[in-house]
Amino acid sequence: MILIYTHHITTRVLYAMDVVFNTVLQTEYKLTDNKEEFEGDNKCKIAYTKMDDGFSVFIKSDDLLFESDIDTKTIEVDNEYLDFPKFFKSNTQDFLGYDLFAMVFYFATRYEEYLKSELDEHQRFQAENSLAFQNSCLQIPFLNLAIQQFGDKLKQQFPSLNFNNRNFNYLSTIDVDNAFAYAHKGLKRNLGGLVKDVFNLRLRQVAQRIMSNLNDKKDPYNTFKYINSLSDETQTALQYFVLIGDYSTYDKNPHYNKVGFRKLLKGLSNQHEMGLHPSYESFNDLEKIEIEKKRLEDIIEKKVTSVRCHFLRIKLSETYRAFIKAGITDDYTMIYASQSGFRTGLCTPFPWFDLERNEITTLTIHPSTIMEGTLRDYNGYTSEHANSTIHNLLSEVKKQGGEFVSVWHNDSFVPEQAEWMEVYKNLLQISKI
Repeated sequence: MILIYTHHITTRVLYAMDVVFNTVLQTEYKLTDNKEEFEGDNKCKIAYTKMDDGFSVFIKSDDLLFESDIDTKTIEVDNEYLDFPKFFKSNTQDFLGYDLFAMVFYFATRYEEYLKSELDEHQRFQAENSLAFQNSCLQIPFLNLAIQQFGDKLKQQFPSLNFNNRNFNYLSTIDVDNAFAYAHKGLKRNLGGLVKDVFNLRLRQVAQRIMSNLNDKKDPYNTFKYINSLSDETQTALQYFVLIGDYSTYDKNPHYNKVGFRKLLKGLSNQHEMGLHPSYESFNDLEKIEIEKKRLEDIIEKKVTSVRCHFLRIKLSETYRAFIKAGITDDYTMIYASQSGFRTGLCTPFPWFDLERNEITTLTIHPSTIMEGTLRDYNGYTSEHANSTIHNLLSEVKKQGGEFVSVWHNDSFVPEQAEWMEVYKNLLQISKI
């Protein structure tokens, strides 16, 4: 048991301590603002406060965890580092030289994203505007690393301390933005597409469209049997996230009442976990999340408790509150579209903190690490560069005993994407090493 003294116990302090000690180090702690109790105890003790009063372990606190508002911060950072930059650098000699708890809180809560920096065309916070990207640590689970080093240093000070080791876990996730290229899309959509294909002499697409509508197993995007076989062969945990929203510019799955679509989803859900892929339009119409969740539950006849938003569109804090209201317990949206790595600085699941309400919530955030569209479309990587990037990120997560979550799409398993199918297969293989 670790006893921690602070001059004022706030929800922010509790949250930061929970992430450090419960989530990552997996050890018990007790928080007190009673100095006499603290001084009279002979356990492992940490003082997290403004002034050093001769404490054996003193971490000078920044004001961040004792505030209740959200303001632009000037964050001192020691970025001449071998391992990771030390944010919230201390100007006095203390145990670490920086405020670990403020650093954990700032990045885990995505504090900087509430400040509404320049957004991209889909109203998403941009990776390139993040402190992690600007300080060259986005591809390092730097919060895990900082907490690990903190734990190691504590054990040097208190040899009787023991922390539980986390076990590495890999989860392959498949986003189903478009279950079929042609099948079950309805007469109007297919007829319009057919006319365009004929007019542009795309005879191969004409043939595929006709064959797919006669037998949906021949639809080029119906790659699920192959995806499932790879999972079975490598004994890899697999989860699907299904888009089931109404048709729109960016939401183009078949109508949820189409028999073939429903049959496909029911079959997949009998083999693997299935979550909701809230539609693009749900970003501005949060009521759609509950509607879409119920649609999927009715089809697969199971409770749906996990999500990843289509186009990775989340609106802090509104989207996450809508998830909680709808009965969602686990979110997998926390990854950037344009850059791979660790958006929160963490590679372990952790509770979401509602920064606007200063509340610890029941929603668990699962940081995703890699997406094929990022490497292929945003970064323009070759397969060799992609394999190298994946290997490096996977190695970092393994070192921390973290959870590595990859994002692929079912339409990336077509012959035209053979190179990226090989990248995926390589990922499944090295995840077992």
